[in-house]
Amino acid sequence: MHRLTPLEIQGASFPTRLRGYDPEAVRDFLRTIAEQVEEEAKIRGELKAQVELLSRQLEEYRSQAEALNEALIAAQKTAEATIQRAEAEAHRTVTEAQALADRIVEEARQRAEAVEMVIAQLRSQRRAARADLKRLSELLAGLVKDDETAERRESESASLTVLRPRTREPKPQP
Repeated sequence: MHRLTPLEIQGASFPTRLRGYDPEAVRDFLRTIAEQVEEEAKIRGELKAQVELLSRQLEEYRSQAEALNEALIAAQKTAEATIQRAEAEAHRTVTEAQALADRIVEEARQRAEAVEMVIAQLRSQRRAARADLKRLSELLAGLVKDDETAERRESESASLTVLRPRTREPKPQP
């Protein structure tokens, strides 16, 4: 059915008949209806405009909400990736630090063993040197005693022997 406009209502005409309605009263009534329809049309137009505005705003809000949701998802993914990288880096750092610590401890253990070996060798060399010194000391003590004994014997015997010329005996002749 065709919707009537306020102008159509105001301009409506009806055929007349005998004993019909008062045309002026009909016109007044139609004018009142037309004004009400016009006001309803204005309100409906305003409401349509508001509905369109609200629909656009709703669409914008939905779009913004979708963009925010996508941004949140991207931020969450970025945060998760950052956390994973940080955890991996921390794990790698801890692993490297443990390996370095193990290597340092092993090197220190090897150095300690080498130092202990050197100390043992030095102790052995010290014992050998002490034994050599004892033998040398004993040898020198023996030499000193022998020298003292020789000196006593020399002092007991004449210190100088005078050399006298020998007389020569003639040799028999043959």
